[in-house]
Amino acid sequence: MTTKRRVENWLSNIRYINRNFKGSASFYWPQLIVGLCVWLLTMVIFTATFFAQRVDVSVGDLAPRTVVAPYGVVDWGATQKARAQAAKSVPNVYSTNSQVLKNQESTIHKDFSLILSLSLDKTAPLSLREQTASQAISVGLPNSVWGEVLSLSPSKVGQLQQNALVIVSSVMGNGNGVRNNSVGLTEAKGFAAQLAAQEESQPGLSLFLKDFSQKLIVPNTFLNVRDTQAKKAAAMARVPTVKILKGEQVLQAGQVVTPTDIKVLQELGLLNRGFDPAPVLGSALVALVLVSLLGGYLWFIKRPIFESRASTIITGIIFTASLVAADVMKGLPALNYLVVPTAAIMVSALVDSGLGMVVSGVLALGVATLTGLDLNVALVSFFGGLAGVFAMSKLSQRYDIIRAGFLVGIVNLFTLLGLDLIQGAGLTQTPTWETLLWGLLDGVLAAILSMGSIPFLEGPFGIITSMKLIELSNPNQPLLRKLVIEAPGTYHHSMMVGNLAEQATEAVGGNSLLSRVGAYYHDIGKSKRPYFFIDNQFGADNPHDKLAPPLSALIISSHVRDGVKLAREYHVPEAIVNFIQEHHGTTLIKYFYHKAVEADTGDGVLEEDYRYDGPRPQSKETAIVMLADACEATSRTLKQPTQQAIEQVVRKIIKERLEDGQLDESNLTLKELDIIARTFVRVLTGMFHQRIEYPEKVWKEMERSRARGDLGGKSSVFVVRKIGGDGSSGGHHGS
Repeated sequence: MTTKRRVENWLSNIRYINRNFKGSASFYWPQLIVGLCVWLLTMVIFTATFFAQRVDVSVGDLAPRTVVAPYGVVDWGATQKARAQAAKSVPNVYSTNSQVLKNQESTIHKDFSLILSLSLDKTAPLSLREQTASQAISVGLPNSVWGEVLSLSPSKVGQLQQNALVIVSSVMGNGNGVRNNSVGLTEAKGFAAQLAAQEESQPGLSLFLKDFSQKLIVPNTFLNVRDTQAKKAAAMARVPTVKILKGEQVLQAGQVVTPTDIKVLQELGLLNRGFDPAPVLGSALVALVLVSLLGGYLWFIKRPIFESRASTIITGIIFTASLVAADVMKGLPALNYLVVPTAAIMVSALVDSGLGMVVSGVLALGVATLTGLDLNVALVSFFGGLAGVFAMSKLSQRYDIIRAGFLVGIVNLFTLLGLDLIQGAGLTQTPTWETLLWGLLDGVLAAILSMGSIPFLEGPFGIITSMKLIELSNPNQPLLRKLVIEAPGTYHHSMMVGNLAEQATEAVGGNSLLSRVGAYYHDIGKSKRPYFFIDNQFGADNPHDKLAPPLSALIISSHVRDGVKLAREYHVPEAIVNFIQEHHGTTLIKYFYHKAVEADTGDGVLEEDYRYDGPRPQSKETAIVMLADACEATSRTLKQPTQQAIEQVVRKIIKERLEDGQLDESNLTLKELDIIARTFVRVLTGMFHQRIEYPEKVWKEMERSRARGDLGGKSSVFVVRKIGGDGSSGGHHGS
């Protein structure tokens, strides 16, 4: 390849990529605009909520309105005050030093040894001894008292020493000792004086004993700073944090605002301090995260839903409307668990159950943000939303949505009960049971609200929900009633096709309810000229025998156009009209085409004149109804509808439709076609009540047993078809 050719190919690829990018970008512009609008609305809702809660007051002002806490928060000011009070109430811890008392007792022994030696020394004058004792033992006693002490006998001195020891040990050795403060020391010395007066009756000796003992009384109990601080810290730790509960009144209208009130308002973020960009920025970020989660799920996991503008718009409407509803009802705690399940049920019914689960989670976070970051609201709402999605997945009749509501309510109740037990709420208290009851009622209310709201969205956006399909499947619907009265054979055929299509669609993972209801209406056009169709002739003359093939083909093909016209007159959704238009695709009306070819006189017969207008089936469901229609009608013509014969017919019809290109636009795979064929065979075999085909030996033995009366004389009628000599096979008779 030359360089010039390489460059041309490269430029061609660039142009192709650029063209595709521009095309996809323009295709997704509506979805991007919806996402931007949802983000802006969500941000506005959050911001408006936060700013609306603020109040502009200062210390000394009168509160302009009653303010309640939008969410729970710790009142740190009150908590610190309570903890300081608890620490203050803890008494100081004192520790006694036993060595101090021992030192004082040793001093007593030393001093009295001196006193005893001076009292025994009779050689020295008394005045000299008094002076010596007064200087050595400084207690501030007059010499006369010292003279009286030094004149005592040795036994009396010993007794006096013992009294001093008793007094000092009694004062300093008790449980509390002598504390190291002026109060403790004064009390101890007073106690020593009382003991001295009790121990000695002589005035002089009593004075000596008092002054001597008081001089020896010193502090031996000191403040234990470490233990005291530890006890105070433990007492403070035992004080629970003072909480301002959600819904608790912070300010009452007309009250004077105190510094404490200002601190509480600041902690709650309710004090207006002028324009603060923080809530705006925070709201924008939270809204961006929520919308990005929804958009990311649709883009990466559910791209077909993202590409559907109607689905994107509906999801955005439900999401933003739910946030507005949660904001409006946040003053009614009893309805906190209503919004998310309602939205989840609506999204599941209108768009997709997987998206309903994601909306449950994302919306629960949004609602919790609006209601003050309440974890209980988030968890209960999310679990209730999931329950609603699960219940909606098996919707087969309108009553099922009420059952879904009860399931949501039960999940709400058990979740709330579990959270109450975890948080230690009193189960005997009336408010707890009121909350549980409202959780149950919110589930039922969510179902009722969803049922009433869904029609307002499914009509304008052309969405057909399971509930709408259930309504359309009611035999009392005007078109179905018209069909059963005017074309009963076609009605019966449509019911059979519906059963067949439902089973096959479910087997390949399609919308089985849509297939069944679409099959009910696919031949509604035959009610205009019922007797031109073999379903409704019941053995009467066939009018086509008297008509030219082109006219017969025109009448046959017109039932599609007539059906579309009737459906639109009766306001049948387009999703059902598609079944009417596509159930024959552009197939050939073979019988009248071949009849025209046989009768051709040389002018030629155009095959296009004998084909249905189409279009070909555009979905799995319409393609399955096309195949079910042909298989059911053809199988009814079998004289002996055995399983082998039915399977041969089914496989042949599917092959013909495939080769004719009728299934090219339906997205059915070859594997799915094989599953559909096997399902058709199973269901059709059951429809025609295929009897058991007994082997030859078993059949002969049963005949002999009946002839001998071995069957117990019962009058049972055996419907047995012989298989063997004449080559016939089992068939259906009566029953």
